[in-house]
Amino acid sequence: MSIIAIRHGLSEANNRENYGTPSFDNPDSPLMPAGREQAIKLGERLVDMLNIQLINEPVAASTMRRSQETATLAGFRQLTAYPELNEEKGGLSDIEIAEALKMRRPPEATRNAARHLIQNPPTERIWVTHALLIAALCQELGVYQDERFTPKFCEIRELPI
Repeated sequence: MSIIAIRHGLSEANNRENYGTPSFDNPDSPLMPAGREQAIKLGERLVDMLNIQLINEPVAASTMRRSQETATLAGFRQLTAYPELNEEKGGLSDIEIAEALKMRRPPEATRNAARHLIQNPPTERIWVTHALLIAALCQELGVYQDERFTPKFCEIRELPI
C-alpha cells in the first residue's frame, strides 16, 4: 500500500513574522492568503497529475485547522480528522527543533508517532499533515532521503506504507 502525504499550506502558525505572537505554532491558526492559494493549486495538481476525483476521495487530516483548511480548499469533501496526524514535537522548543532538522533528525516523539502511523495507518490513502511528521515518516521508510528533508508547503510525497 502507498499513501500520499501532503504538507498543509502556509499558515499564521508557520509565518516566521509571527514568531513570539499567539498565532505562531497555534493549532487553530488559519491559512494565510498565500496558503489558501497553495491549497487551491494543490487540488488542481492532484486532479491533473494523479487523476484524483477530489469530491469522492476520502482524505485524512490532522485535527489542526491549517491541515483541514488545506484539504477543504484543495477540493476534498470527505474529510476525517485524526489526532495521530498532528505535529508531535515532544515538548522541544523551536530552537531545539531547528537544530534537530539541521542534523536531519526529527525529534524522538515525532519518530515514535511516525512508527505508530506506519503500523496503524488511517484507512484513507491521502493524508494532509505536517512537515515534521512527513519527514519522520520518510526517514522511517527510507524514502526521500536525498531530497529536501522537510517538505515544502502543499508538497505531495508518495510513501510506501
